Amino acid sequence: MNVLKATQRDYGIDLLRIISMLMVPMVHVIGQGGILTAAVPFSMQYESAWMLMSFLLVAVNCFILITGYVYYGKQTRYYRLATLWIEVLFYSIIIMVIIYFMFPADFSLESVWKGILPTFYTNGQFSRYWFFTAYAGMFLISPFINMALEHFDKKQDLAVFLSLFVAFSLLPTVLSQDMAFNLNQGYSVLWFVVLYYTGGLLNKYEIFKKLKSGKWLLIYIVCCLMSWAIGYALQSWGFIETGFDIYAFNCYLSPLYFIGGIALFCVFKNINITGPFSISLIKFFAPVCFGVYLIHDNMSVDHYFLSGKFAFLANMDPVSMVLGIILCGVGIFVACSLIDWIRELLFRKLKVKSRLACLEEKIYLKFDNYLE
Repeated sequence: MNVLKATQRDYGIDLLRIISMLMVPMVHVIGQGGILTAAVPFSMQYESAWMLMSFLLVAVNCFILITGYVYYGKQTRYYRLATLWIEVLFYSIIIMVIIYFMFPADFSLESVWKGILPTFYTNGQFSRYWFFTAYAGMFLISPFINMALEHFDKKQDLAVFLSLFVAFSLLPTVLSQDMAFNLNQGYSVLWFVVLYYTGGLLNKYEIFKKLKSGKWLLIYIVCCLMSWAIGYALQSWGFIETGFDIYAFNCYLSPLYFIGGIALFCVFKNINITGPFSISLIKFFAPVCFGVYLIHDNMSVDHYFLSGKFAFLANMDPVSMVLGIILCGVGIFVACSLIDWIRELLFRKLKVKSRLACLEEKIYLKFDNYLE
């Protein structure tokens, strides 16, 4: 068994985590920001926005592939999930209070409920923090996934991977039947489990070494371009409607984004980062990536500051529009990173992570004593 040993930190993987989070605000600027809705279908602006989107939609898949890769061969520590949950509550409550003072007329008991319990399933859909909801479910299942990865041989792993790929990616995409397993276009615990298992396989068999970085990058580019081309063809032929509605070939489940995400992961895994300045930047931004998501994708922040606010970019020429999307995404990322840096300092001062780790150890000890 090729279990990952304790080694020097892999800054290539950390860089991918940062780049993936940088992609997420850009996706939201294009989608929730109103660009695809405002752009004329099949215009240069419309197709440019969709093409850029095609290169960005691997971000979520990459995040979970990283998680599966990093936690392969390691003991599941539940304090890590508890730490993330506290971050979710922290921002949900803080933002709720700020919105109350800024827009008191729009405040209601429902908004208080959603602020206190931001990840619950209500009114037939997940709250804005669907990612954490799915991540938490996957995390709780991860010990069983790790056990399977540890004991399966190569043939068993291949059989499981192909089964998961066909059942949860290929067939749902081709048949447009993603609800057959309640996959919800990839916004689900089950899809995250598939990605986590795949990330573990990338580590176990060192798949990233099978090709050079240039070839992995080419696979990523081809997959993204194919996704855009298929989407263009389906819209042109009238099989799907135009606009922001995500269709089968342009959601997380798509085999093209699944393979493209794996390829992009392998590109960054093969990057060897040694420069002190680059490492210092990565060390600053990597720990605050989750905070970027929690801040800018908060339901209230989206409603008041994101939804429809970037539609004006659709009136620019295609090059200026794409640059505008990138700059807006970078601006959101940097602003939220600086805010979460303050939260990170506060949590370190309060020793939140270490206290939760000690609490977990005490619970394990008491549980062991009880069993004896």
